[in-house]
This record gives sequence, structure tokens and C-alpha cells, in this order.
Amino acid sequence: MQERRSPSRLAGKDATETPAEVRFVRVPSIAERKLGADYVAPMRLDPRVLEQMQTTIRDLETKYAESLQSQVAMLQILVEPACKGDAEARSRLYALAHDMRGLAGTFGHAIVGQFADSLCRYVENSRAEDWNDDTVVTFHVDAIRDALENPRTDPTVTMETLNALERLISAARRQRNAG
Repeated sequence: MQERRSPSRLAGKDATETPAEVRFVRVPSIAERKLGADYVAPMRLDPRVLEQMQTTIRDLETKYAESLQSQVAMLQILVEPACKGDAEARSRLYALAHDMRGLAGTFGHAIVGQFADSLCRYVENSRAEDWNDDTVVTFHVDAIRDALENPRTDPTVTMETLNALERLISAARRQRNAG
């Protein structure tokens, strides 16, 4: 049996030269990394199922918006006791912000999720004495509330606010380390 060789399309390659061995490396999807090796991705998604999923998300979006409003109101209530040393209030504040960080973007409130993410990162890296000055936490909660109340805010303003929050966090850390 004669070996078939196709003309090389690369300049300078001899048409009779055997092509280099090719290996395909399959990179695991995000779902596989999160759900484990047993996860099997669907080969094809039925358009009816996709439509049903989108309808479900739209329905949940309305319910989530109501829930998000009550969560933001609770954040506002928790700021003062959390900053005065109430460990339970700190824990609840963080849990609410963490939920917002994970869910807000899924249900159409990406900006809320970004501010909640910034708050979570601050809390995760803070010490007990960082809570004495409530400025950073209060400004984050205010930004979350404002993003919820004004969802069509110019993205430039949102990015500037996020940058300002990061500068505020940096200044608070410098002050903590200097004092």
C-alpha cells in the first residue's frame, strides 16, 4: 500500500517530507474544574432547553432583584455594629457581600457584583483593627446601594468608583502599617 502525501502548504517544505506528529491537548472546561472529573459536558444543547433556561433565569432575575434589595438594606444595617466589633454582624455582612459577588452578575447586576467583590477582598484581607475606621466598609456598601438604585450608571463612573475604592483600601492599609 502506497503512503499518500499531500503537497506541503508551508514554504520551503519538501512535499515528500512526513509531517511532524500532532498531539491534541484537551484543556478542561471551567465546569470540569469546578465539578470534578466526573462532569460530562453535553454534546449539543437542545434549543428548547436553552430557551427554557433563559426563561427561568429571567423569572429568577425578578425574584433576585427583590432579594438583592433586602440584602443591601441589611448591609446598611450591619455596617455600624460590624465596625464597632460585633463579630456576628461582620460575619453576616461578609456572607451577604459574598452572595452578591457570586450571584449579582448572573441576574443582571454586574456592577453590584463588582463592588461586592471589592468589599469581600477587603474583608478577607483585613484585621480586626481595620474595622475601627468604618470608611472603607461604609463606602463599599454605599457603592453597592447606589449601583442597585442606578443600574444604568456610565461604566466610566463605575470604573472610577472601583479605582477610588481600591485607593481608599491602599490608603487605609498604609495608615495601619504606619501607625
